[in-house]
Amino acid sequence: MDVYGLIKELIFLVEDFREEATEKKDLNAFLEWLNSRKVTDTEEVDAKITGHSIEAELAAYIGRLSRYSNTYIKLVLEESPFSTDMEFAFTAILDGAGQVGKTDLIRMMAYDKSSGMGVIRRLLEKNIIEEFPNPDDKRGKLLRLTTDGKKAIALGYNKAPNAANLVTKNLSQKEKKELLHLLKKLDDFHYPIYLNETQKIYLGE
Repeated sequence: MDVYGLIKELIFLVEDFREEATEKKDLNAFLEWLNSRKVTDTEEVDAKITGHSIEAELAAYIGRLSRYSNTYIKLVLEESPFSTDMEFAFTAILDGAGQVGKTDLIRMMAYDKSSGMGVIRRLLEKNIIEEFPNPDDKRGKLLRLTTDGKKAIALGYNKAPNAANLVTKNLSQKEKKELLHLLKKLDDFHYPIYLNETQKIYLGE
């Protein structure tokens, strides 16, 4: 191995990184930038759903992946009290949170408010969750799982991994970690926009 040649090449890469990187410039950012260079601008990716820009293609594939995941979850939950994947997801989040208000639960799910209220209403009707007075706010109420809800979510936890495993079944552990890192990076950007309801600003409206 030509160690000195490798060091020289690394120095040139660091210089390129300093010029191209617009965000933070630490070791993790450098490694991420270096990994992105594996796919060069001259490489063609056979991924054409919309036939438009790479951004449109990414959005289309993310949307399709979400629908695949939702379909798999609904299939494995057919014999459970959950009618939809979102009923299971809301219950799972509430199970982890313990007790929260309706609006807070919907925000934790990054979900549309009116649709989220519909999910919560159905869960209340099925006695999977229940409302109780907020001890810190006499005018407010909190949500928590019922005994039936705890049984239902335990059943869901036994079945849901089959659906989750299928979603990324053809990826290696390294690819899964890389994908998780990128998805988290996207979520870190979009979640504050969702919370502040400033989508129109970013959409140029």
